[in-house]
Amino acid sequence: MSNRREFTKPVYAEIVKRAMHPKLGLCCEGCGLVLGKKPYHVDHTIADALQIDKSRKLTADDGKLLGVECCHKPKTVDDVGVIAKAKRVEANYHGFAAPKQKIKSAGFPVSEKSAARQTKIPLPPRPLYRPQEDTP
Repeated sequence: MSNRREFTKPVYAEIVKRAMHPKLGLCCEGCGLVLGKKPYHVDHTIADALQIDKSRKLTADDGKLLGVECCHKPKTVDDVGVIAKAKRVEANYHGFAAPKQKIKSAGFPVSEKSAARQTKIPLPPRPLYRPQEDTP
């Protein structure tokens, strides 16, 4: 079940009426493109997941009529990133940390090509210092 609030029918109708141009018909409120019969969505101006007070009723000012291809898809992609960041910041604030240990599972098998490269004899380690010799 989603916590997202939906617009009521009267508010939805008010948003569609606001986007209606007297001569051209429906226009996208994001870019001004004349939509005509193209699909559109009424979307929250500020993503609903970012709203703290969800008890307040939604008004026509809280929504925009956006064309699906021109504005709604790009806005949704941006909103998903912003919401994910907000959740990470909130989790960090509350002290939740991402696991730092190594993933406990079997490693990938060594390929034939990689195994052939590993047959070379490695060089011995280079000494970091030389012992000092006594000179007469």
